[in-house]
Amino acid sequence: MGRPDECLGCGLCVTVCPVERVGGRTILSSLADPTAEMGNPWLCTSCWRCQEACPVGVDIHGLMMALRREQPAPEGYRRAFENVLSCGYALPLDAAVHELRAAHGLEAVEMVQAEWVRMVVKRET
Repeated sequence: MGRPDECLGCGLCVTVCPVERVGGRTILSSLADPTAEMGNPWLCTSCWRCQEACPVGVDIHGLMMALRREQPAPEGYRRAFENVLSCGYALPLDAAVHELRAAHGLEAVEMVQAEWVRMVVKRET
């Protein structure tokens, strides 16, 4: 894998990044343009498209993960992670979800029971 200092600044990574395409700023803009403000590595979706597009093989995903290890996760990410561990879903789901889905003409979903999730992750709440 290539190092960040081997980046050509071609911007191909930026053009394929779903976050950059919708106006979010990961670190890709600053790789392609060193004068650009450093983006947020926590916005990376880990889709690896940037990695596939890089003509010199810069380890962009590895760089994103290294930067994440240097920063605490945003509060919303921590809450979502705790929710996954406790109930299996990033957002708390309850009976109201079925009503909302029905209002939009969608079928009810069968949700995993929180007890099963706790058994899998061996975590008691």
